[in-house]
Amino acid sequence: DINNILSPEELQALSGAVFDGIVESKDKPASSSNQVVTELDLTDRKTLPAKMPGLDIINNRFIRKFRAALSTLLRKVVEIDIISNNHLNFAEVSKSIPLPSYINLMQFEPLPGTPFVAFDTKLSMVILDYLCGGNGQMVKDITKKEFGSIEQHLMAKVARVTITCLQDIWKIILPITIQTGDLEFDIRYISSVSQDEMFVVTYFSTKIEETTGILTLALPYTTLEPIKQQLTHTVGQEEQKINHSWMNNLEEYVKQTDANITVEIGKKTVAVRDLLKMKIGDTIILDQFIGNELSAYIEGTPKFKGYAGHYKGNNAFKITSIPFSSLKGEIKNDEKNTNSIP
Repeated sequence: DINNILSPEELQALSGAVFDGIVESKDKPASSSNQVVTELDLTDRKTLPAKMPGLDIINNRFIRKFRAALSTLLRKVVEIDIISNNHLNFAEVSKSIPLPSYINLMQFEPLPGTPFVAFDTKLSMVILDYLCGGNGQMVKDITKKEFGSIEQHLMAKVARVTITCLQDIWKIILPITIQTGDLEFDIRYISSVSQDEMFVVTYFSTKIEETTGILTLALPYTTLEPIKQQLTHTVGQEEQKINHSWMNNLEEYVKQTDANITVEIGKKTVAVRDLLKMKIGDTIILDQFIGNELSAYIEGTPKFKGYAGHYKGNNAFKITSIPFSSLKGEIKNDEKNTNSIP
């Protein structure tokens, strides 16, 4: 019974509110100027620290390994640098990847989440051009929306090289197996990832000869969260301890390493038809004079300047200067003047 619950005064107030629209409040609300609004951010953007030394080490090692692998695959000079490393949700990442791009989803077993690697339009096109025997010249207006079957096959080969490099580097954190997942050309069609899912995104500037594109590596929070401690502490501390012994071992190893030394006596451009007509005894006039200093190359890299001659019955090269090397000054003057390389 309502009479047993509400007092006469409360019944009168209820009736006035229902029939007359009169509502009185004992506690008047504070004026709007005195109200304090507290913002609540329900998204979990701070699950991972902003800086993770272990991840930085992985990215730097990946650059070196992938640069060498891609240079070998394309037989071109490749330069890779980190542009930025950001914490973004999937919707924000999507805005930075143009259409079409070669996007390969991955699975870092046994870790959860769906990482992915994306080659943007310009990078994909220049790689395909070189793989098909082109000269890397880019068309300004690219109107295609996806890659053909042959292009997909070639880019899949590049993706396998990328994933192999990642798997080898990640062994310093965890012995993972990277499985390749779906392939997409438009990031908006990736339905396995929610728009609010957070990623640690690294953008790599990848320059092949004269063309620069962007390689994007996106790692979900869900993948990195189980190994957060290794990424923030262990790897960085171990790396500092290992570096000293590693450098000493490397120094001893380099001293015992054999290297190919080539001395360029001179150069001459000859037409193929003239080359085919040459026979024993023909003379080729080079672009060097007898008294000029020659350049010596160590494994294809110029290092020394000097003169060609003979030493104890062998062809030899006398080093007179080291203009190309950062080691200048470390070789004593008497060694520079007497050392000869048979």
